[in-house]
Amino acid sequence: MNEINEAVSEENNNADYPNPVYAWYCVGVIVFAYFFGFMDRILVGLLTPAIQKDLGFSDTQMGVIQGLAFAIFYTLFVIPIGLAADRFNRKWLLTAGTTIWSLFTAGFGLVRGFWGLFSMRVGVGIGESALNPCSASIISDCFEPRRRAKAYGIYVLGTAFGTGLTYLFGGWLIKFTGAYSDKVSTFNMPIIGEVASWQAVFIIIGIAGLIPAILLALTVREPSRKEVSTKQNKNATWSEIFKFISENKRTIICHNLGVAFILMSIYGWVNWLPALFIRVHGWDVPQFSFWYGIFGGLGGIFSAVSAGYVTNWFKDKGYTDGTMRAVLWGSIGLTIGTIIAPIMPTPELTIIFFVLAGCFTNWPTSQALFALNEITPNQIRGTIISIYIVVIGIGGAGLGPLAIGWVTDNIFNDPSQINYSMSLVTLVMGTLGCFLIHNGLKPFRESIDRSNWK
Repeated sequence: MNEINEAVSEENNNADYPNPVYAWYCVGVIVFAYFFGFMDRILVGLLTPAIQKDLGFSDTQMGVIQGLAFAIFYTLFVIPIGLAADRFNRKWLLTAGTTIWSLFTAGFGLVRGFWGLFSMRVGVGIGESALNPCSASIISDCFEPRRRAKAYGIYVLGTAFGTGLTYLFGGWLIKFTGAYSDKVSTFNMPIIGEVASWQAVFIIIGIAGLIPAILLALTVREPSRKEVSTKQNKNATWSEIFKFISENKRTIICHNLGVAFILMSIYGWVNWLPALFIRVHGWDVPQFSFWYGIFGGLGGIFSAVSAGYVTNWFKDKGYTDGTMRAVLWGSIGLTIGTIIAPIMPTPELTIIFFVLAGCFTNWPTSQALFALNEITPNQIRGTIISIYIVVIGIGGAGLGPLAIGWVTDNIFNDPSQINYSMSLVTLVMGTLGCFLIHNGLKPFRESIDRSNWK
């Protein structure tokens, strides 16, 4: 069997890309969907105090609902979805995923009890498993290689807008429905009737998430595939996939595990940040949501927009590993800021340091996807990205929130010490992540050299 990285033909290299205006429109619709996907995740953390007040869950139980319930099935489905993205229409796969996670988000507001909430988070994870493999593959076929770093940076703007608007709009919605942490209240929904106020928030957001699904179905076209090797089968075999992984195993291990450790910190503090301000600083959810929504959102937007420029700056300086250098420096800045922020003595200083950390948040996330696309031929991009999603899904989204909840319950044994839990988890995981990413720079350069379609 031919090498997986055989040179592509001149015709493929010069294949027509979509009109730039339309290409950016496609990114905009995908970002809109990503915004709701990320909002679904943040809402659980934002409403954790109200859920705990109503249902009496411990921090460890909430860590399972926030993370593992979502991540286990997210990771189980992401590889078959990635294989499907390499073979079938990615636009329809993404439309179906967006519809599924939105319906299960609404369903989260219709059930009560640990296992009912667990099962709804499972459904959200299944739906969101289509997001990154399909989106990353579609974007790669909409933009020439030079413009992709910026396109992936804008794609991750969905997380920045999702963060800022979830806190702003979510805080307003919590105030409107009365879903405070210090009391159990109800809200009368049309057709559905009376539900707990926190449930009403999930129902409203879940229904709204169907809007990007409709836009994907009606206005986005499936792009033609670029950078397809002409000296191998259209659909790569498992032996070719395993051969590629074997040749690039050091790069993949350092990349995937390193970013997973960094994402443990990100998902951990995103989910527990509202509880930190309530327990340590005495703020309520709407107050926290307003201030963090404004400044945290701006920091995230800066991070997403700057990520591609940082990568291109490194490349212009002659660093062939510029993409992974952006991942590394973003991880360092994020880790330092997130170690310091939780243990600041005042809420104002805590927000300032979390915002500073947030200015680096999207460098690792967006450029890690771009890095995989740089070394992987089109036939197996969905599969390789899916493997990456499995690792970061379990390690980041799954274990990050759980780690902080478990440390609070079992090491500090005091809910008011959650600030020290957040700082400790970030110190350990962030340091490991930066170490692995740094040690992956040399093998990444070697992988780039083998990607001879460039």
